[in-house]
Amino acid sequence: MKDSEVESCAGIGRTVVEFQVGIDALAVVVSSENDFLTDVTKAELAQIFSTAVNWSDVRAEWPAEPIQRFSPGTDSGTFDYFVESVMGPAFPNAEGKADLEAGEKAILESAGTQFSEDDNVLVQGVEGSPYAIGYFGYAYYQENASSLKALSVDGIAPNAETAESGEYPISRPLFIYSSTEIMQEKPQVAAFIYFYINAVADEILDVGYFPVSESKAQESLSAWTTVTSK
Repeated sequence: MKDSEVESCAGIGRTVVEFQVGIDALAVVVSSENDFLTDVTKAELAQIFSTAVNWSDVRAEWPAEPIQRFSPGTDSGTFDYFVESVMGPAFPNAEGKADLEAGEKAILESAGTQFSEDDNVLVQGVEGSPYAIGYFGYAYYQENASSLKALSVDGIAPNAETAESGEYPISRPLFIYSSTEIMQEKPQVAAFIYFYINAVADEILDVGYFPVSESKAQESLSAWTTVTSK
């Protein structure tokens, strides 16, 4: 939640309680037939998804072939996160801060980019050419790992360890939220949250996300105990 959203909740008498329940990593992928690309920087990613026309525009040693771009659509939270993490910082404002509006404009105006809310469409597009590139949640890469290759970003490969530690540059925590007041007024809500944070690690790998570490899970249980013991 944004600070402004927490403040809005406080304005109506709700004290936000946050529980981290998992970790997502965006996979930047190319076809398994791509033989020149294994790692990109975040700055190169922004260039690839905006102004670059050919791969050789990004690195001279890469092929002088047109980049075929595949991106989630604007209704996707994955698109929003990519803009926030990759595109915005590449287009700083006058104060040197990430300009999310400029970053979003750059990717939306990139020539020939195909946008889709259906991740399967993106997978098929990337699979279709060694000069294609796309990004989506790690879950969809795992399902199609036989035909796709996940790139390292800034030299860090996406996996459970690098996602949780924050080393992998485009990973994000996943949360559920409640409020102190609701959990105390409605024990059934508190009971459901207790069940959720104890059971989620057994299920989350099946849908392609990473479970939190034992220490992070214990933090959530401690937060639950603090609220419910009052």
